Amino acid sequence: MSIQVREKTIEEIEKKLGEMGTDLNKIDYLESVLKSASFSFEIKRFLCKELSELYEERKMFERAARAMSNKAGMEITFKDKIDSYVTAAELFSRIGKVDDADEMFVRAMRDANSEQKTKVKLARKNIYLISAKELESKGKRASAIKFYEKLIKMNLEDVEKNEIKEKLLRTYKALGLFREARLLGSSE
Repeated sequence: MSIQVREKTIEEIEKKLGEMGTDLNKIDYLESVLKSASFSFEIKRFLCKELSELYEERKMFERAARAMSNKAGMEITFKDKIDSYVTAAELFSRIGKVDDADEMFVRAMRDANSEQKTKVKLARKNIYLISAKELESKGKRASAIKFYEKLIKMNLEDVEKNEIKEKLLRTYKALGLFREARLLGSSE
């Protein structure tokens, strides 16, 4: 069911959101606003940001990431675009969607200058490390492996690379993936 949208400005939309009781009603309303009349990119960016925040609060990380990715596509400055893509990548990482997160990082790198590329690479490394550790602590070793495998392929310092390799070997063995462990051990 689509909600009829009469609001035309960000202020009117914010007022309407303030009158709504539940997050689900707000989400439904914001999605209806996005689908309806042709708004300016400024309003669409606002809508995507609000949607992403509401989805994240409700732990609907994939939808939050998709909304943030849409917002990134409408950003004016490269800095805002990169920040939105990195946020989307982080949200995808929280649910273990490594390939989607990787795609967001690739998009961020495409729009970055050399200084920003360094920051994006660092963010990627840190997000992947945190995601892998969280998944491992929850007992989701198979999902953590995906992040460790991405990390091992990255251009890291030897100390970090060896630490990740040890974690990956330990996780492979814990899951009975002895062939992968042997292949990783022989790649030294």
